[in-house]
Amino acid sequence: MKGTFRKIFTLSAIAVLSTQTFASGYKLEFQSPSVLADAGEAAVVEDAGTNWYNSAGLVYLPQQLAASVIDVNQQTRFSGTSTAPSPVPGFPGYVNTNSNASSYPNSVLPAFHYAYPFKERYALGISVVPAWGLMESYGEWSDVRYSLNKISTKTIDVSPSFAMKINKEWSIGLGPDFHYFSLQSRAHALTQPLTTGDSISRYNANNWGRGWHAGVLLRLNDQTRVGVNYKSKLVMNMTGGSDFALYGIQGFHTDQFKVSIPLPAVTTVSVYHEITPVVALMGTVAYDQWSDIKYYYGQNYIQPPTPGNPSGKVNVVSQQNFVDTLDVSAGAHYKLNDKWLLRGSLKFESTPTRDANRALSFPDGRKIGINLGARYTVNKKVAVDMIVAHVFTKQVHINDFNPASGALSVGQVNTDINLAGAQLVWNI
Repeated sequence: MKGTFRKIFTLSAIAVLSTQTFASGYKLEFQSPSVLADAGEAAVVEDAGTNWYNSAGLVYLPQQLAASVIDVNQQTRFSGTSTAPSPVPGFPGYVNTNSNASSYPNSVLPAFHYAYPFKERYALGISVVPAWGLMESYGEWSDVRYSLNKISTKTIDVSPSFAMKINKEWSIGLGPDFHYFSLQSRAHALTQPLTTGDSISRYNANNWGRGWHAGVLLRLNDQTRVGVNYKSKLVMNMTGGSDFALYGIQGFHTDQFKVSIPLPAVTTVSVYHEITPVVALMGTVAYDQWSDIKYYYGQNYIQPPTPGNPSGKVNVVSQQNFVDTLDVSAGAHYKLNDKWLLRGSLKFESTPTRDANRALSFPDGRKIGINLGARYTVNKKVAVDMIVAHVFTKQVHINDFNPASGALSVGQVNTDINLAGAQLVWNI
């Protein structure tokens, strides 16, 4: 068993870390095509992906491996006004009252889950998945280049679990979360007339953080289940480097850059009920505690030195003032025959962002997602899940202020998200 766990973790980590991940918000929900398609999350127990959504369900699974990949395509379009001040008082800065920029990131997101039951009442599980992240790329010479060229993350969450069946109705599961987060950002800096062209400011940082998860599953009967799952808050205290390339003159660098990114606690409650042997209904309510995030704080952000600041290092506070969110989803299963199971769900997701602080790096708005999926059972050991989905996002206001450079972009953003994915489920 130790050898199996080690191989699964190694292969999974390599695959997940090789992928840049994103979402219109930075809470990713692409860990399982089967769960994403039906909205059951903490109550549906169908495959090893249960470890991620509610590990208490592991006790009802055979030894099993689930491996998936989801392709996510996002289109973000900004229109408004972009400005940047000149470093020389009285010299004209950058003003564009017809600013337009587009970001078209595409990411392929892998996920891996493993379940290992033993001694009838107990089970172990592990998930290696992308859990949080964001990516926007507006282009090197876009109208918003002084606010943002590109921001991206690489992320991985390793989530081992232990589950126990208390009796015929109740089971529990819990375990730690080991989370890796890497962040890179790049923007132009207006340094004319001191230089003959734009300068470049960029930073990168990464680190591991720790949290925990716990779940409870109530099996009222063979047709009805109720699940509750909790994932703790994570604070990613990352370190890395900050660079400023003063065009045609000199580059400045520090490896003492620090930034903290909080990731909110999430509580999920789900219900699953089989109406008939071929039809099941399910729903989920998720409460995300985003209000813990008031601001982002970066330390030792490098800029060209001045007589008043010979080191060039500055500390930067980016106000966010997020609010808690409540997400609601409902879905259904339809068993067409012994081979095919059809799935569908509708999800309403609110946004933690506010108009006064919403940035181009996180242009999140209220969303409605339509998900359609299916499972094809090849034989007793192998099944294949499929999903296609579209996410409609409400137009939102952007007020992106860069506290380090003074650059400002104000306007509107429209976002669309499409995804397609597949999963292989193997009973070992």
